[in-house]
Amino acid sequence: MKNAVIEAENLVFAYTAQPVLEINRLKVSAGSHALICGDSGCGKSTLMNLFSGVLSGYTGRLQVLGQDLSALSPAKRDRFRAQHIAVIFQQFNLIPYLTVTENLRLALRIAGQKNDPERTAAILDHLQIAHVARQRASELSHGQQQRAAAARALALDAELILADEPTSALDDTNARLFLELLFREAEANDRTIVVVSHDLRYRKRFDQVIDLAELNRAVKKPHPRARRSA
Repeated sequence: MKNAVIEAENLVFAYTAQPVLEINRLKVSAGSHALICGDSGCGKSTLMNLFSGVLSGYTGRLQVLGQDLSALSPAKRDRFRAQHIAVIFQQFNLIPYLTVTENLRLALRIAGQKNDPERTAAILDHLQIAHVARQRASELSHGQQQRAAAARALALDAELILADEPTSALDDTNARLFLELLFREAEANDRTIVVVSHDLRYRKRFDQVIDLAELNRAVKKPHPRARRSA
């Protein structure tokens, strides 16, 4: 059996008094392609931010790549994320005044990794944004920004790739190109992929599909009688 890259037990997280996440058990095996899906409001982005160490303050057990994130200081969590996890944030988090290429180089420098111009160019070309490589992020369309954020994550040498709604702004063609590159890079470099999304167009491409609305006990389920009368 493969080792767990992400393992959670009795995980509870709350922004206020009311928990937004209550998960008995969740496991993502090394090398797997996992899709965490569910309707808006079921806690997908919150769970992603816990996996990446952006959020803390949970109770229960959460280990990512064998590391108990609650045992790390904020600075050490940031360092751990930069060195081991590539994150495609829903808000992209590109530096607006830097070009696409400069955004990629900055991410590599923060992670302490060398830039491979040929590999970077190949990623940009596959995602069909090579023609905007020298444009500032602020000058790109929404879809181009999303692909630039994906390219930045894929350029990193990270054991775990986390992607929050990575295909939400992409049409069928570009969504397919993105996933093809994501899976190809993962398989070539023995990476684990966790995608959080409500987009189910390509769910059959994933070997693990987790319905967070069913797993998360903090999500209020509609009463059966209410569903019948709706």
